Amino acid sequence: MKFVRNLIFVLALLLPSISMATESASAKDPGDVEFPVKKKPNFYMFPEGFFPSIWGVAVGSGPGIFSAGMDIIFGRSSVLYEPARPKSVQGPWGPPHMLIWMNRIRFIYDYDNHQQGVFFQPNLRYLGEAGLLLSVIVGPEIGWEKETGFEYGASIRIGGVPSFWLTNYELGYLVNSRKFYFTLSFCVSPRLFMAAMSI
Repeated sequence: MKFVRNLIFVLALLLPSISMATESASAKDPGDVEFPVKKKPNFYMFPEGFFPSIWGVAVGSGPGIFSAGMDIIFGRSSVLYEPARPKSVQGPWGPPHMLIWMNRIRFIYDYDNHQQGVFFQPNLRYLGEAGLLLSVIVGPEIGWEKETGFEYGASIRIGGVPSFWLTNYELGYLVNSRKFYFTLSFCVSPRLFMAAMSI
């Protein structure tokens, strides 16, 4: 308890000197006017650091299967690759292509086997021209189904112009169920919507 009290006391003594040091450093000759350069927001509005947020939600179905999923990103740490922003660009900027790591949590209902399951899908997403022209998502999936038990597989999703923007085609395979599946999902991405409104 003494340590905490002493720490608070030391901080109380240091804070005024820190704020005065900042003021004296910023006080310069009136002729030397510096305008702070405000960093322009990135097109997708990624939060800084490792902050989890929802990228989008998708609901759809196909022959013998129903699917509902949610994609989650972890701030700027999810961006694995993007080209450098040109210095001449002002305002929000959409990179011509990006590679993003995402995690998807998905519920499925298998009409053929009369069972439901929950899956976790870490995946890589390629976005071409701000994700409007092309979006390709590839990754494994692991989960649990009511009848089959532990289940795993892989899937690929395609979006953008090939699927009319608000939808995704998904083709996948579940190993223990020995099931190929195809779904057409309706996608809502609040992050892309906010980004488009900010332009």
